[in-house]
Amino acid sequence: MKTDSSGNRYIEKDMKSGKVRVTFIEDGWSGVPSVRIQILDENGHLRQGPEIPVENIGEAVGAIVELLANKSP
Repeated sequence: MKTDSSGNRYIEKDMKSGKVRVTFIEDGWSGVPSVRIQILDENGHLRQGPEIPVENIGEAVGAIVELLANKSP
């Protein structure tokens, strides 16, 4: 596991056109532990991504599953 310039732990996973970086933020935007999800593109630039409070990760994943389960043909 690596740490960013602020000392936050993160991991990167390869994707088709870049990488996904998932960072644990002890004191996220809402003042609680959060996870930030960003895209690291092929040029090495990080795109802004959401910070999801850890307590809401299940809801966020559930919303993604619901969205994909109800996609149109």
